[in-house]
Amino acid sequence: MKKILFVFLILLFALPLMFASKESSAIPVFARKYKTSCATCHIGFPARNAFGEAFRNNGYRFPKGEDEDMTKFKQTPLGSEAYKKVFPDAIYPADIPGFAPVAIFATGELFEYRDGDSTDFKWGLPGEVEILFAATIGENISILGDWAAGEPGVGFQLLWSLDEGVHLAFGGIGFTELFTVISSTPNGEGDAYAVALPSPGSGVELRIAGGDEGGYSLTIGVGGGEADDDGWSDSPVDSRYARATYKIGGAGLLSGSGGTMGNGFIGLDNAITLGANFFSSSNGVEGNKSAFGGDVMVTYGSLRAIGQVGRLVDTEITQVSGELDYFLYPWLVGIFRYEDWGEEGDRGYKSAAIPGIGAFLRANAKLGAEYRIAENSDHNILKVYAQLVF
Repeated sequence: MKKILFVFLILLFALPLMFASKESSAIPVFARKYKTSCATCHIGFPARNAFGEAFRNNGYRFPKGEDEDMTKFKQTPLGSEAYKKVFPDAIYPADIPGFAPVAIFATGELFEYRDGDSTDFKWGLPGEVEILFAATIGENISILGDWAAGEPGVGFQLLWSLDEGVHLAFGGIGFTELFTVISSTPNGEGDAYAVALPSPGSGVELRIAGGDEGGYSLTIGVGGGEADDDGWSDSPVDSRYARATYKIGGAGLLSGSGGTMGNGFIGLDNAITLGANFFSSSNGVEGNKSAFGGDVMVTYGSLRAIGQVGRLVDTEITQVSGELDYFLYPWLVGIFRYEDWGEEGDRGYKSAAIPGIGAFLRANAKLGAEYRIAENSDHNILKVYAQLVF
């Protein structure tokens, strides 16, 4: 027993230092595993619906113990089930996917128009291609990651399920998403809002979630602080953070839409979700040793409304984000986003209003447009973008 505990403690502090990534949001590997549509878990990738939240909170498995029945591509066993009875005198059995657990994600601008003192046009091509991978191993291990062309390193996260709704995450952690935007190119910053609290990037994270109707979630994590050019920081636990949410009404955070598929778009999950966030670091990340924030998401019928505020204490910056999404059809959504970064920075503007529209031509193909009207900017910008994942 002492030997097992010693190995566990080594892994607990060593694994996070090996990997750093943002958690991938929409991976069609799972669509292949279960032979189901991306719309089973997403209202329009990468944003998840209620069933997608429950799928994530169950360690990327079907809730209510239905995973084995719903799996169409069966796992390849590694070792006999009888080895469980004689462990630790035998290698504990596991399994691996019965197919290559990888996918391709391509996104980018097709066209850009700038108006202002001068008028400019630019044709584009999908500007980013990523290889995504995800898999479940045995009864309680999941892995997720990505590799982006032209970017250094490979993102990776290992998730260990301790119990129903209770998980340890190693590797890429932090405030990877408070809520996911539906448009693919906001501010040219990827899928993110203006409210972006500091994050250690890699470390260890405990996740707890519960609720068959509505529910709660709690995330607590530790990681390094400001890293040098080689990726080293002064302490593996220099940064600490927490996020808590409480969902009132709607489908459960552990059960999805009653534990069954079919919650294809947002109209089936009427709820209010409240969130609070806190970050603290001894040496700081991105110039900040402490930060906090709050958020709310309201879903009613075909409407999704999101409001977020974040305060970076040391740099005295307050950031605000908001978004309204209205689904005209399950495949067509009108979008209006507002963002205030609290400072102009290298973006050339401090705040902006961004109306847009997104069309999901297929469950895995999206075409959209957005028009950014920025305060004190030389240009307002119209972008037409596309996403394809397979």
